[in-house]
Amino acid sequence: MPPPAASESSPSSSAAKDLVLIGGGHAHVHTLRSAGVSGSPLRTSIRSGDVRVTLISRDRMTPYSGMLPGYVAGHYSAEEMHIDLEQLCEWGG
Repeated sequence: MPPPAASESSPSSSAAKDLVLIGGGHAHVHTLRSAGVSGSPLRTSIRSGDVRVTLISRDRMTPYSGMLPGYVAGHYSAEEMHIDLEQLCEWGG
């Protein structure tokens, strides 16, 4: 079988782009959060089908590093300083 013609194998400009986030670290948490914020460019792109976001993480819960000093000082519990990545992904769409 011959290979597809160039026009068949090249993605069209309307094809969805894949944004793959490896790990649930600080920057990826903020990226996922922006996906849920009304009016953000990422949210608009997801809703229009231009972008698909995939998070790959071995953990469902991730510590939020910005709260670490407060946790060490006893201001926050371990539960309070962790973010549920699955819930964040669902919220972001």
